[in-house]
Amino acid sequence: MRRRRPDKKSLGRRIFYVLFTIVVIGLVMAVGAIGVGAGIVSAMVKDEKVRSKEDFQRDLNSLSQTSYAYFLNRDKNGKHIPIGSMRMEGNDRQPIKSVKDVSPYLIDAFISIEDHEFYQHNGIVPRSLLRAAYQQAVNADVTTGGSTITQQLVKNVILKDFDKKLERKAKEIILAIRLDSMYKKDEILVYYMNSVLFGDGANGRRLYGVQAAAKGIFNVDAKNLNLAQSAYIAGMVQRPNDMNPFSDNGKGLERGIKRMKLVLAKMLENNKITKEQYDEALKFDIKKSLAKPQDFTNSYEKYPFIMHALEEEAAEALMEKDNLNIEELSRQGKYKATLEEYKKKAMTGGYHFYTTIDRDMYEAVNAEATKKLSFHNRTYKGKKGQEQLGAVIIDNQTGAVLAFVSGTNSFDANQKDHALDATNQPGSAIKPLLVYGPGIEERVISPETMILDERIPKADGSGYYKNADNKYRGPVSATLALKFSINTPAIKIFNHMGHQTGFEYLKKMGIPPSPNDTESAAIGGSYKGYTVEKMAAAYATLADEGNYKKPYIISKIVDSDGNVIWEHKVKPTRVFSPQTAYQTTRMLRQVLNGGTGTYVGARINGYDLAGKTGTTSEDRDKWFIGYTPQITLAVWGGYDYNHPMTHNQKFAMQAWVNIFRAAAEASPEYFDKQRRFENPGGLPGGIECLECDRIEEYLRKKQEEEQKKLEEEKKRQEEEKKGQQPPPPPHPWEPRPGGPGDGNDGGNDDGKVRLPWPPPRRDS
Repeated sequence: MRRRRPDKKSLGRRIFYVLFTIVVIGLVMAVGAIGVGAGIVSAMVKDEKVRSKEDFQRDLNSLSQTSYAYFLNRDKNGKHIPIGSMRMEGNDRQPIKSVKDVSPYLIDAFISIEDHEFYQHNGIVPRSLLRAAYQQAVNADVTTGGSTITQQLVKNVILKDFDKKLERKAKEIILAIRLDSMYKKDEILVYYMNSVLFGDGANGRRLYGVQAAAKGIFNVDAKNLNLAQSAYIAGMVQRPNDMNPFSDNGKGLERGIKRMKLVLAKMLENNKITKEQYDEALKFDIKKSLAKPQDFTNSYEKYPFIMHALEEEAAEALMEKDNLNIEELSRQGKYKATLEEYKKKAMTGGYHFYTTIDRDMYEAVNAEATKKLSFHNRTYKGKKGQEQLGAVIIDNQTGAVLAFVSGTNSFDANQKDHALDATNQPGSAIKPLLVYGPGIEERVISPETMILDERIPKADGSGYYKNADNKYRGPVSATLALKFSINTPAIKIFNHMGHQTGFEYLKKMGIPPSPNDTESAAIGGSYKGYTVEKMAAAYATLADEGNYKKPYIISKIVDSDGNVIWEHKVKPTRVFSPQTAYQTTRMLRQVLNGGTGTYVGARINGYDLAGKTGTTSEDRDKWFIGYTPQITLAVWGGYDYNHPMTHNQKFAMQAWVNIFRAAAEASPEYFDKQRRFENPGGLPGGIECLECDRIEEYLRKKQEEEQKKLEEEKKRQEEEKKGQQPPPPPHPWEPRPGGPGDGNDGGNDDGKVRLPWPPPRRDS
């Protein structure tokens, strides 16, 4: 096959690349390692500062420093109890500290295939660079790498830039020479071996570094790798995914073995091994020595949901530390990429993350949450699934997340976090936050305000709003409407107050509406929905006298030197007045006393407790959110797909009771029965009715209807009376009043009339 001739423009770029490479090498060699930041070379890479050894070390340390997470609780020595070491999600990074931590075969394999002059050059090999540049210029079918191990380390760790632009290549050359002048060869080699990616292992994780590769591919320590295994791992560096033995249905293994043979040949050529060793290594059965998935246990096995939640929050905390605006990044479409970058930084930066999670409470609620609950498998697109739940307990005073339940399955069976990540429509649980609390604050209603519960049309003309029981009660108080979660009064209050006014309150509580939300949001018809964590934090606003605090899991971050580099600061936002918060709470107490939350109220005794149920269309979501003066507990129940929960109506409330009891027993300091919601005084009231004229009209019509019914009943009775037949004439023998049988003549004192016997004779 004939190679295509490059066009003049492409050929010009390649010739320029060769010349540029020659100039850079010449200038660098002329200026020397010490002065590479000056003069012409500096102008070529003008945005690259002259790095000190401390600058290099900061980046290189990111490869070898493990980050850790800790519970809120402390041990008997006063130290925070560790949750465990952290890693970037999906990665396995196990750094080595010395060349002595790996097999000598592995070192020889890397040197032979990647940089056989490693111990002789000063960071670059000029002839190799020129050869690679020439091969690229002429578009050679076979090209050889021009980068040394030192250059690869600079590219992967220092620059973190894989672009093939000339400016990046110039930086790489300059920094490689400078790095070589500051570090010993073995130190550079160790950093390099820790930085290399080897694709996915048998443990299902991306493997970074030779120790992770040795364990993930062969299930041995790096220092115990044999010659063939060492050659295989070293050979993977060129194309780790293509040569991964677990990829591409076995083809990756075929490619990897072919590359392994090349590595062994290079080792023989460089006198690193003997011909006998070479022959023996070729006979080794690589496939048989591969690790198997069952050889591994999940390192996040005990607290997987905590660890995965921490990874994202840790990244966002570090972004905040660096003064990055998350909302602005989202608008620019840069949030996800930046988050992934900072996740990696969090997992490998040697940080210590101190959390708000109470270990005793967390373990207790996860053990008890599903006790005595019934489950029903439903199938969606061939996949079976059971009811899930998400639950979050928040400290009302700070917004700290004390414990959470992420689901009803193990992490391996269902990785979705239903507490902190999954969003669901709130149903009627939104009413106190969007309707009643704002309505009281805006002086649209007070708890005793009468509202007409009646059939009302939807604004979009699609029908009429219905109550859950399909009944309408006429004038009801706001308290009664909330107690029994009646829909039409909530719609009326929301419309009367103004939608945007209500939505502004949601924004203040961290649960902003969607631009698509309309009046149906007042009864839970949100376009996107909210997480359980955010709903809990919003309700905690009512519990803490109207002050909202953003929920959080990480309280502070300490670097590897013991310095506190970031700390969460509680910043309350005033949403409601203390009077509004108290009045809304007093209304929500009634929900548990004969209202929709009676199930909970009957089982949790002795606490000052308020709460609200929530149900969405066709019973697809079930909520119960309850709070005391100290904590708020929010629980959601439902399927991952929109199956109805009609067969499990009390699922969320049953789980709520289980979790509350378990948490109270495990951490009683958060469950003081003596604590009560305090009346702040000055409670506003006096709003007699909403749409008073309509209520008057309704009562007038009702009175007229009642009067009409009374008159119709009276008329009916009169007609029945008139329609009766007159009594028949008395029998000749039957006594008449005043005659025989009246008690004096032929009668008895028992009041019964009897005929005289024998009957009197009649004259002829």
